[in-house]
Amino acid sequence: MRIVVHFLDSLDLRNQQGIAGVIQQIGKETDTAVLLVTHDVNPVLAAIDRVVYVAHGQVAVGTPEEVITTETLSRLYGTQIEVLRTSDGRIIVVGQSEEEVSYHAYGPQ
Repeated sequence: MRIVVHFLDSLDLRNQQGIAGVIQQIGKETDTAVLLVTHDVNPVLAAIDRVVYVAHGQVAVGTPEEVITTETLSRLYGTQIEVLRTSDGRIIVVGQSEEEVSYHAYGPQ
């Protein structure tokens, strides 16, 4: 088994989806495991069957439905995260509001 790493961040949404589809097809045809690295899973959702989610030194592994949930992401980030799914299957991840965020070691001032 080989692993292919591909970054999609510099492409627009339509081309991200297109490249993800091409990579998925190549992986199937060559029986190759493909690793896509991205901050936005939405463009590649149709092409993936497993997710490795890394946050704050913790890891969650499973299907997108198992990993990208309110409970799992809240646990990984150590704060309340809400995961919303749109009618067309896209995932929206919402964190705490800006005013609640503190970048100071001693809390808000």
